Amino acid sequence: MRALPLCSGLLMLGLALPFAPQMVMAQTDLPFTALPDGQTILNIAATERTAVQQDLLMASLRIEIENADPKTVQGEINALMKKAVEKAKTVASVKTSTGQYYVYENTPIPHEKDVKLVTKTWKGTQTLDLQSTTADELLKLAGELQDMGLVMGGLTYTLSPEKADLAKDALMEKALAKVTARAERAAKAMNKSSLSLIEVNVDTSDNIGQPYPTMRAMAMDGLMEKSATPSAEPGESEITLTVSARALLKP
Repeated sequence: MRALPLCSGLLMLGLALPFAPQMVMAQTDLPFTALPDGQTILNIAATERTAVQQDLLMASLRIEIENADPKTVQGEINALMKKAVEKAKTVASVKTSTGQYYVYENTPIPHEKDVKLVTKTWKGTQTLDLQSTTADELLKLAGELQDMGLVMGGLTYTLSPEKADLAKDALMEKALAKVTARAERAAKAMNKSSLSLIEVNVDTSDNIGQPYPTMRAMAMDGLMEKSATPSAEPGESEITLTVSARALLKP
């Protein structure tokens, strides 16, 4: 984008990174008409992105019980979940929480000739959720819980908040350095002797892309053989961060 230098006013400069175009918006709340002659406002932005290996493993297991008596269903779920939670809490590196719990009446839809043979039953389920950055210990625990009768409902990697924050801080530093360098280059091109960043904005929205795990999930849908330990491999999450700034250029 070509910028026209003014004695006093606004310079909108959109500089593209090698991988993506940048958009710069004018700020209408600055008193541009009050700028001394020769001063210019420069709006500039830069975006950085990186791929970070996922470090937080998450597993969701569930208890499934079916019986003609709803009290029996609830009693068996309660008893098994108590044992499962007690077992999970023995592994300090794994965070444990219980999830959705519901019991419902199950009435099969029979053929007309089989109406008299239909037996109503009750089904119940409750989930147990695990997460840890120590994958081996979580996977071992998950296998032991499956041996107790729980069914694997999901096993996936994601990025922990702590690791995401570290990556964002590094991206912010790179983007700030790039914004400053570009502002200095623009000032030099316009024969300005000094510049100062009068406003800096860092995009703090949720800018982590969907995870792309490379999984070997042998534990899905309860099909795993008893005593086998589920396996999982981490993928990568892409993090993007944008820094925008307004710089005051002086003669």
